[in-house]
Amino acid sequence: MFYFDFEYHSPILNETMTAKTAQDDEFIFVTVGDTSLGAMVEDSNSPYGYTTDDPLLKKELEHFTMAYKEALAIDNLPVALHQLFGQSLSGWGWTDDKDLKLIAHPDMDLVDFAGVIRDQINEIVLFDKPLTIYLSKEGSGDVEEIFVN
Repeated sequence: MFYFDFEYHSPILNETMTAKTAQDDEFIFVTVGDTSLGAMVEDSNSPYGYTTDDPLLKKELEHFTMAYKEALAIDNLPVALHQLFGQSLSGWGWTDDKDLKLIAHPDMDLVDFAGVIRDQINEIVLFDKPLTIYLSKEGSGDVEEIFVN
C-alpha cells in the first residue's frame, strides 16, 4: 500500500486539513482531517481524472483531485530534477516550510548551475503553487535561491 499526506483546503468546509491517501491497487482511499471520504479510482474519462461512488468524496472530488495532483507533482519535483541534471545533483530534501533544498556536486559552479536550473525549471514544473528552491554546493555555505511560479 502506498501512503501520501498533504495539506488540503476544503472549499466546502472552508478549512485547511491534512489529507491522507492510501492506494491499494487501483483504489485510493481518502481521509481528510479525521473523516474518511471513501475511495476513488483513476478514470481517464472523468473531467477530474478520478471517479468515486462515495457521496462524501463526490462533494469534494473536483477540488480534492486538483489538490492531490498538485501535491504529487510537487513531491515528484526532486526526482524530475535529478533525472534532468543527473550527477550534477548529489542530494535534496524538504524544508519545514515545504521548500526544496538541492545540493549540487562539489565540482559545479553554483551560480552557473542555478542559471541553468532557472532556464529549464518551467519545462518540468507541473504545478502552480509558488516554491523556493535553495541550491547549495556540497562543502560550501553559499546558497542560490530559485523561485518557481
